[in-house]
Amino acid sequence: MMDCEGLDEAEAKKQTNKLKFIIKILPYIQKNGFNSLKMDDAAKYMDISKATMYKYFSSKDEIIESLVLQSVTYIDQLLLEEVPSKLTAQSEPTHRELMLYGETFNITFKISMKLAYYLSDALLDDLNNAYPELAAKLAEGLERCRKKLMSYYDSGMELGVFHRLNSRVLLIQLDVVFRELLDPKLLMLHNMTLKQALLDFYQAMKCQVFKEQWIHEDQPGIEPYIHEFILRKFSNE
Repeated sequence: MMDCEGLDEAEAKKQTNKLKFIIKILPYIQKNGFNSLKMDDAAKYMDISKATMYKYFSSKDEIIESLVLQSVTYIDQLLLEEVPSKLTAQSEPTHRELMLYGETFNITFKISMKLAYYLSDALLDDLNNAYPELAAKLAEGLERCRKKLMSYYDSGMELGVFHRLNSRVLLIQLDVVFRELLDPKLLMLHNMTLKQALLDFYQAMKCQVFKEQWIHEDQPGIEPYIHEFILRKFSNE
């Protein structure tokens, strides 16, 4: 018989494979939702046989549940690894401490872009209509992320780096605009490339959020990130 350690290893391998299959089918669900998804199609997009798929997922419901749980885990990892903590200072913050906001603002921009892309309207609409309990679980994870981001923006306002804004409205704005810019039809209508649209939006957000004396502090890394993001997006279509 397999011992406990062997069982743990087998379960870990199973979960790793499930994650790999969910990642493979995610681009289809992002674009089309999952109401019309058949198990034959699911196996095709996971790039495995139907028999293999049934070893990991007994039904479409289980595929959707796994996708949502993995999404919540991903959001929680963003909270731990990427979302910048609010800056606190016992006395007047130094210039370097204030500069940290310029250096971390592009991180928050990237996070909002990732969430708008991976959690597409088609995916969220189908989830809300067909799986309200799972939709609520995902909404809880997103709210945890929003609160951490709001704390970041609010602390920047308190220190005088950012303009006084409603941080929740700011996050709503980021989400709505990203979803619009990721729509190819809108880009064609306005004769824009996705890369230029995202870079222009980044500059516009800097002007909106930062007080004037901090805008000139340019932050490296956003253009290469957007370039890589677009390559990944197009490779999934």
